[in-house]
Amino acid sequence: MTEHLTRDELLRRAAAGGALIAASGALSDAALAGGRAAKPKKGGTFRIGVSGGSTKDFIDGQDIVTRPDQARIVTGWETLVNFSPQFKLVFTGLAEEISAKSADVWTIRVRPGIEFHNGKTLGADDVIYSLQRLVNPKLGLFGGAALKSLDPTRMKKVDKRTVRLFLKQKDVTILDALGQYIAGIVPVGYSPDAVGKANPNVGTGPYKVQSFTPGQQSTHLRNPNYWRSGQPYFDKVVIIDFPDDTARVNALLGGQIDAMTDVPPAQVAVVNGHSGTKVLESPSAAWTPICMRVDAPPFDDVRVRQAMRLIANRPQMVQQALAGHGHIGNDLYGIFDEVFAKDLPQRHQDIAKAKSLLKAAGHENLTVDLQSTNGALGMNEGAQVFAQQAKAAGVTVNAKILDSGAFYGDQYLKWPFSTDFWGSRNYLSQVAAGSLPTSPYNETHWPDTKDNKFLSLYKQALKTVDRKKRAAIEHEMQKMEYDKGGYIIWGFSTLLDGYATKVKGLKQGDKGVLPLNAFGHGYRTIWFG
Repeated sequence: MTEHLTRDELLRRAAAGGALIAASGALSDAALAGGRAAKPKKGGTFRIGVSGGSTKDFIDGQDIVTRPDQARIVTGWETLVNFSPQFKLVFTGLAEEISAKSADVWTIRVRPGIEFHNGKTLGADDVIYSLQRLVNPKLGLFGGAALKSLDPTRMKKVDKRTVRLFLKQKDVTILDALGQYIAGIVPVGYSPDAVGKANPNVGTGPYKVQSFTPGQQSTHLRNPNYWRSGQPYFDKVVIIDFPDDTARVNALLGGQIDAMTDVPPAQVAVVNGHSGTKVLESPSAAWTPICMRVDAPPFDDVRVRQAMRLIANRPQMVQQALAGHGHIGNDLYGIFDEVFAKDLPQRHQDIAKAKSLLKAAGHENLTVDLQSTNGALGMNEGAQVFAQQAKAAGVTVNAKILDSGAFYGDQYLKWPFSTDFWGSRNYLSQVAAGSLPTSPYNETHWPDTKDNKFLSLYKQALKTVDRKKRAAIEHEMQKMEYDKGGYIIWGFSTLLDGYATKVKGLKQGDKGVLPLNAFGHGYRTIWFG
């Protein structure tokens, strides 16, 4: 059946010139999750405490910055295709069908009868508007980062539910891009000139916004006309900002909230040992890198970047910063991707070599500020452990812990040395999001402007349908980042999220893209038992 075809099979057939229906509504969420152990119940108000947040929080169907923004976007906005709990593309989203006559001409047909929160029926015009908004350079939306090959001027409305897309070039990542949770479909006219300013702020998702106070909380009411039969189950979802870890844990243990993101590793035993609460651990490709701007001193010297990477004792960082709830990194992202360069030698701490590189670069006894915030588990902890390790190389790292508003303010993406956090993406999708001059969140300012090879390889990879040939190109790109890049990717964290045992429907073993099984898939597959 067509819904079992992989992205690569679809692309190979598209490249051969054969039209292929690639989407189907036959595969249910219950089937993807392996069925439910208990019959869901309706009712109640679900309260979740989310790490980070500030008065700069916003709600937009196609953009996020912080963890609370993530928690809110999934309440009300949905994508054309989805990623399964095992991080495989599945066609269970808003698109009834996706077909390709070639790898640069695609047709999308949305399901009939789906309504936005304001009662408007989803149609082709909304898909066209959404995709055009996503790639609007004036908005710089996160969701548009991986859709640069889309030609916004050549979209064609075939009928009221069908759109034909023409790409500027063949692009093997188009389905990945359409499946990212930040590529939500919005109605025509949705906040055309700014981020987070839609009025009404509506999508097709299971909950609609009732109220929102940035930096504090938002309230979302069940969508009575939601298109997935029987879902969602809660009457109301309340999302509360909790920048302080201790306050968040105490709120869960005290019953003030029903779930929380980012349990500090040191508190896992406490939450698990408390009557009525548990920790959900999900394997993840989430990473909290230390970011070095490749165009700012002293990190504009590749020897300094190499030295800093050699300072990191990665096993110790995972053990101390994550209390062992994670696995060691090797300065590369995209570990769930089948083309991840596992053959590159694991980088180990080498203080003597680090000192030698710093001396050659004229930066002995280097002192540098490392900016961080409590945006996600591992950011502050990793910064502090790394600062201690740097002393052995004669480097003074001043870990500056800022509040979320200051860190993600005007200086964000300009810090010479900082932490950040990313979720799970395939390699080329992550490159589009954070490692190109056109990327919305390129905190390392990679690649070096003197070397355009990385960019040319990226463009070549997008066009290469043959899996083996594309893998070779991506491997070369990864080798460049491994040798000269601006990220210290010391580890990948296991997602640690707390919940009251009365919350049902959470699944062990899901590959973690977002906390709590992607926030219960938009808070629609979890309920109170």
